[in-house]
Amino acid sequence: MADLSPPPGWCRIDPDLAVAKVQVCGAADAPARLSAALGIPPPAANRYSANSDIALAAIAPGEWLLTGSADGVAWALERAEAALGEDTLLALDVTDGLVALRLEGAAGTACLAAFTPLDLRPQALPVGAAVRTRFGDVGLFVARTGDAPAYLLLAEQSYAPYILHLIGQGARSA
Repeated sequence: MADLSPPPGWCRIDPDLAVAKVQVCGAADAPARLSAALGIPPPAANRYSANSDIALAAIAPGEWLLTGSADGVAWALERAEAALGEDTLLALDVTDGLVALRLEGAAGTACLAAFTPLDLRPQALPVGAAVRTRFGDVGLFVARTGDAPAYLLLAEQSYAPYILHLIGQGARSA
């Protein structure tokens, strides 16, 4: 693929966001125990709960994504292991394998609408929503993080050039 131009102003790469995956098998009370260990309310399916340093997104039964500062995510992983270590637990920092993008405003919403099947109306995807979807031909995670509107996109690092290419295409056609 040819060299990419910088993303439009309503899209930025977030190099400081840390991401971890937590999976628990065999513990029906895992959501409550994990939330108690992290000090945040348990998120409903396809939603996230947050405090000032971390967010916990429920992305599948027994599966969560943790996002936040590197120190916050490391602390949360330690707490998850302490609270759920006797169960079958996978607690893994996946930061280096992902790219984090922040999209904002009407242009960010228009770009998402062009490349995802999501219903982006606030009543369908409110602040706090966290879902897996497709962006063009690749799967990614999308969270609605603000009313502006603002979104967080997480995708495999290897797809970053393709996603940024699509975003650039969306910016040119807007």
